[in-house]
Amino acid sequence: MGTTSDVLGVVRRVLADLLVVTVWVAFLTLAALATAWPRSVFYALLVGGIAAWVGITADQKD
Repeated sequence: MGTTSDVLGVVRRVLADLLVVTVWVAFLTLAALATAWPRSVFYALLVGGIAAWVGITADQKD
């Protein structure tokens, strides 16, 4: 079992990831609705953006 600081680090990381993904989804949704993108473009950007975020942050240590 981890220490309290380890647990708080994980909670902070999960909350930060949740915030970033939520903002990305909201931005893409509003942009897609405003410009009538094809669904395939929306989903490609959605998955690509989340994959990029995971790739950037996966190796970071707290």
